Amino acid sequence: MVCWTVGHKLVIQTRNHAAKLRHHVLAEARRFGWSFLGAFAGRAIRQTGLSTDLTHKVEDLSAGIELGFYQLLSATGGFTLYDPDKMINYSKTPEFGRYAFTFWAFPRKDWVKNLNDYVEFADKYFAKHAFRCNMPLGSYYVQKDDNSLLSYSGDGDVFSIDPIHAPSDQAAWDRFLKEFNEFAAKRNGIPLLNQSPFINRQQCEQAYGARWTEFSQWVNSVDPDHRMVNPFFKDRLS
Repeated sequence: MVCWTVGHKLVIQTRNHAAKLRHHVLAEARRFGWSFLGAFAGRAIRQTGLSTDLTHKVEDLSAGIELGFYQLLSATGGFTLYDPDKMINYSKTPEFGRYAFTFWAFPRKDWVKNLNDYVEFADKYFAKHAFRCNMPLGSYYVQKDDNSLLSYSGDGDVFSIDPIHAPSDQAAWDRFLKEFNEFAAKRNGIPLLNQSPFINRQQCEQAYGARWTEFSQWVNSVDPDHRMVNPFFKDRLS
């Protein structure tokens, strides 16, 4: 199950086993959209030189077209594809066609409230800073998995909240990420360590609790001089 929030509309996409292909030509369109078109269009709109108000109106129109596509897809029964076609290779995507995202996981029972809170947070941030993400908000359902000490679903089933953005102003995106981290930490979020820029030690300790202490103690025991600890973990280990 994957959810996409476009503006204030939520699109729920379920993935199921299928006996035959249906509208499978859309697999290539999906790959092109995610490997290039979505980010390229989102960034290009910001770089057209239009006024801020007009830029936002064009983005609203783009969001409406995307929602219309989802509605058409639903009305025609969706589509199927072979498993390998789900994978997207970004290695050949030029810089102007790439996007960034951040990832925090939240307890499943709190997901609807947290999603509504995020939409409100994003609206307030937009009103204050004239900044909003130019791609849909992603959200994934992940079942409990405690096989890894630092698993973000180690304590139970989770839903993620993943702001996705094609930055044309890196500084503005960075400021948003820092405030989103504070938003997520206040709601018992757990960051994906390699995909949550600007997280700090306090947020790691709060998110992982005793597991972060155990991890930090283990690192300190096997490498007391921190010869093998990179700057990222040096700043975050307890």
